[in-house]
Amino acid sequence: MNSQTYSLLEKLGLTEYEAKTLGTLFNLKEAEAPQISRTAQVPKTRVYDVLEKLIQRNLIIEINGRPKLYRAVEPQKAIDLLVMGKKSQFDELQREATTIKDTLIDFDSKEEGGEKVMKVKDKQDFERILGQELLKANTSIQGLTEITDENNIIHDALLRAKNKNVTIKLLNSSNSKKLKTNAEVKQFDHGLNAFIIDGKKVVMAISDFKKQKPDYHFTIMNDHAPMATALTHFFQHNWEKGKKY
Repeated sequence: MNSQTYSLLEKLGLTEYEAKTLGTLFNLKEAEAPQISRTAQVPKTRVYDVLEKLIQRNLIIEINGRPKLYRAVEPQKAIDLLVMGKKSQFDELQREATTIKDTLIDFDSKEEGGEKVMKVKDKQDFERILGQELLKANTSIQGLTEITDENNIIHDALLRAKNKNVTIKLLNSSNSKKLKTNAEVKQFDHGLNAFIIDGKKVVMAISDFKKQKPDYHFTIMNDHAPMATALTHFFQHNWEKGKKY
């Protein structure tokens, strides 16, 4: 059994002694514990414990008798079992991560009052912050937008908001096919880049994000009814003029 096989077995979740023991049994086919210990170079004080763990994982078979023998399952089956175990661990980790992320989103959704103007050097930094704000929506998102198919961070945030049953309506100056799956969209050249969230929060670009600049400015108004109302009226006025995708 070559070193690559031992390395793979360890990557698939076996300890060094477990990998040596299983790899040795692949070669020996069937053997007593003392012989396995000598061939695999696993201490006698550890070999029975290692064998028991491999039995519990259905990787080797214990054959009762005098002497007691041990046999490995087929190598292909053993590797498949280990891969399935790793996938199961990853799926569980993914579920746990999703739960934690949702908890953190809920924690992050506690708003501070007031307004702030922010500056970033990279357009994607604005997208990341905008995406965070969109994920805080509870009921509605209205957007005067210039989203393209390349704005993946915003598309992802809108999809996640939609999955929370948030109503999303966008007047988009660009033609983005991706938007149709996540929102009710009309195309209209309005010249703005602004979002009204839950009818009270406004996230609005101050700089022209279509142009290359050394830095970009935008504002977040966490609870600004006058601005939210003004933008909502502008949105509704132009919604009828928009061209349906």
